[in-house]
Amino acid sequence: MNFKLDMNNKKIKVSLVIPAYNESADIGSNLYELEKYMLDYLGQNGWEIIVVNDGSTDNTLEILENIQKSETWLNVIDLGKNYGRGKALREALENSSGDIIVSLDADLSYAPYHIRKLIEAMENDNVDLVLASAYKDGGSVINVPFNRLWISKLGNRILSYMFGGNITVLTCMVRAYKNEFIKSIDLHSNDKEIHLEILSKARMLGGKIIEIPADLCWRNEKLLKEVNQGLSKRRSTLKVKKTSFSHLFFALLNKPGLLFWIPGFLLFLLFFYIFLVSLTAIASDVFNGVTIYHATRNSMINATPSWITAAVSFVLGIQFVSLGFLTNQNKRNYEEVYKTLSSIYSEIKKRKD
Repeated sequence: MNFKLDMNNKKIKVSLVIPAYNESADIGSNLYELEKYMLDYLGQNGWEIIVVNDGSTDNTLEILENIQKSETWLNVIDLGKNYGRGKALREALENSSGDIIVSLDADLSYAPYHIRKLIEAMENDNVDLVLASAYKDGGSVINVPFNRLWISKLGNRILSYMFGGNITVLTCMVRAYKNEFIKSIDLHSNDKEIHLEILSKARMLGGKIIEIPADLCWRNEKLLKEVNQGLSKRRSTLKVKKTSFSHLFFALLNKPGLLFWIPGFLLFLLFFYIFLVSLTAIASDVFNGVTIYHATRNSMINATPSWITAAVSFVLGIQFVSLGFLTNQNKRNYEEVYKTLSSIYSEIKKRKD
């Protein structure tokens, strides 16, 4: 389905969705910045902004509700308590009416002009998902603290490898989705792993995904917020560890065989090391006039633990590698089952609608 953004056609709509948590400092100004951009881009009609308040403890909700009273383009959803980015994004996606949905960060670290770039890429390439990437050739990173940047780059490199290597940023909020496609995916994540879950399941369903270069720029408000959160260095560390673990878990779901192939490979290395050391000792004895039989016998008698270790390492290595192949086969079976169940679910949903 190829979208042509003719806004004279009232059926064509764009939904901007934004999860928000404690964004009172700049949420109001950022929403009006988005309004100005969308008016210049698409005019008065054919677009909406959905902000999901994820249990903010400041007056974010109050600001949003005040804007909603005077602006018809804004729809505010309050979750009541803090669930996490994933829950907020899922709620926003579910309540979006646009044919194209663009998800954004509340702090607009990716400026509004990315909206047009994402939509045009989706239209031109007729894809289901378009990802914004500051690490792709042509992208840029401005004003991001070094400690946050290197963690992000390293994490995304690892995740990129686990997901096949053709995507440079897997954790970014800024994306465009075809409504019909994203709503056909059964999502469950409540936190930041939602981005990996979407990519993983989209691939299972054969979704077309592309990435475009983008410009990540932390605004002064975000830098100030980062500085003011000094009290929570320990809490921030725990949050990073939790996020890293959940991301690693989802990444391993894409290459589960690595859990067995890596230890299997190490066991084989141990086997070959012991074997080569023993073979060198035998060769040395033979060189000094000992027969091969007696040299081998002496090696096995005098270094029994080494030979047993080598044999056990070899057997375990074969078992681990075999388990890796079986695990990957189970993953392929799971993907086929997921595709079938998703097709059945979509068909039932269409009939109900």
